[in-house]
Amino acid sequence: MVKTLHQLTSTCLSGIAIAILGILFQGATSRVLAQEATTAKQDSCTDANALLAKAQDYDVIVFGDEVPGVMTAIKVKRELERRAGKAKVALITEGDTAKGIGGHLVRGGLAYLDRNQVPRDMRDELGFFGASSQLYQEFLDLTGTDAIALDRFRATQAFENVFLRENIDLIGNVKLQSVATANKSVCSLTTVNNGSFIAKQFVDATQGGKLAEISGVEITKGFAQLGLPDSSLSVGWVFEVYGSDIEQLKQIELALINRFLDKGDRQSQDWLATATGNNPEELAEFENSFTDSYDRPAIMYQATPDSADVRALAFSGAYHGKTNTLFDLRKTSGILDRANIAVLDNRLSLNALLFDVTATQARELSNNGAQPTPMMAEMAQEVTAFFLGLGMQRIEFMDELYIRTAGQIAESLDDLTATKMTDGGVPAEEALGTFSYHLDARGGIDGFWERVAEKGIHEIRGFLMPTFNYGFRHTLPVEYENLSVLSPASGFGGLGTTAGRIVEFNVSVGEGLAIANAISITQERSLHSITNQEVKQNLGYTPKIYGKPTSSWFDIFTVEKALRKF
Repeated sequence: MVKTLHQLTSTCLSGIAIAILGILFQGATSRVLAQEATTAKQDSCTDANALLAKAQDYDVIVFGDEVPGVMTAIKVKRELERRAGKAKVALITEGDTAKGIGGHLVRGGLAYLDRNQVPRDMRDELGFFGASSQLYQEFLDLTGTDAIALDRFRATQAFENVFLRENIDLIGNVKLQSVATANKSVCSLTTVNNGSFIAKQFVDATQGGKLAEISGVEITKGFAQLGLPDSSLSVGWVFEVYGSDIEQLKQIELALINRFLDKGDRQSQDWLATATGNNPEELAEFENSFTDSYDRPAIMYQATPDSADVRALAFSGAYHGKTNTLFDLRKTSGILDRANIAVLDNRLSLNALLFDVTATQARELSNNGAQPTPMMAEMAQEVTAFFLGLGMQRIEFMDELYIRTAGQIAESLDDLTATKMTDGGVPAEEALGTFSYHLDARGGIDGFWERVAEKGIHEIRGFLMPTFNYGFRHTLPVEYENLSVLSPASGFGGLGTTAGRIVEFNVSVGEGLAIANAISITQERSLHSITNQEVKQNLGYTPKIYGKPTSSWFDIFTVEKALRKF
């Protein structure tokens, strides 16, 4: 039968209408099922929580006071109040808040902020650091940070003030005892000394995902996902130098460089021999570091007025030579590396002292207050004596170690792997922002290159800095639908944490995560059901999106495909 144009059009429209109705019905059904599942879980949690005596009840609990958690607590409080008119949010931490709020940036004194590094070919358009997420820009504004140098005293005061103003409960110095769960929900946490706490949503903002692990989330140690479960990134111990400004420190460094360049200076040459163990390759690395490409002394470089990057191994050579130790992280367990220096009003903050740790040691340190070991304390005394000998007035080591990573979620809803990063990240249409940072494994990953060689991979052209779009779903472990992990322990699939551990990145992810938490609570939906696109539509501004593949993609893909265990 031949149909008329009118009949054909009517038939097509009917089909389209039916399809649209089907999609709408399916979406509505999914929403109803999600709500029913949430209600069932809430009932299960009601039963579990009924056993708790005098538990404090919240909408959202952020566990851990690392800066991404602090800023996420602020954001989710506002977002919930905007949507529901009220909100109860608490930040609970095992950290000693009497010594400051802000985890390793504050009690650990990591004043040198690693920033979004816009690729050189995009800086004319985007600027040196690019446009920060609104939440990270608020962090910079709150703490009075110009570009790089964070003052820990100003930061903790700013956080105290905003928590008071926003009516966010701060509960510090707790000792986590247990976590109650039901079905796929975390129901409550119980502490040794502060009672129990109930919430609809939980955000784990600890460096190693401690709350998640106690809840039953599988956390891999070290780089287990690359087949290296005993390997971890180095641990740092930041110290502050009083009695020298940055220009004076440059002059001290220049004097040391000139001594090392003088082959007739017997003492300085002995220092180099000791530091390098007379290894020709190591010696060449030291000597090459002393001058730039124009044969000028490679004194520390200041990209911003409040920061400096040490290029020469002059301080390293002098320290290790004087203390009769090798500049070798694996053989000596600790080195004075080239420093990142934050320039503060009355002091300089140096991120230079590195310690080699196994994955087990990193996790133990992370779960037990990030306190230095006796060996670390002994080396700190030697470093103090070294800098006092250079004319400094006072050296102050921070209250906590800087633990770069202490494990990762074994499986998240959407891992943000290094392969995905070098391919440009999540699709632009769902991206909450873009971030650029090197795959920075400071101190190296013990056994990495040996394992690469074992897999028959002999040619790697180099790992260029990825510029990648991000969402929030890599923070969601598959085990629970109301728990997220916002830290270096998020779902990075192993190597991705070397870029994903940076605070600016995690604060920016936290902005989207806070919105997702608010949607989940106010619409009574599983956090897993919320998409990046939904969150993006609710950001309240249009983020700059510029992720792009790099030429390192194939090399990273080859390595991760060969090594990944999960």
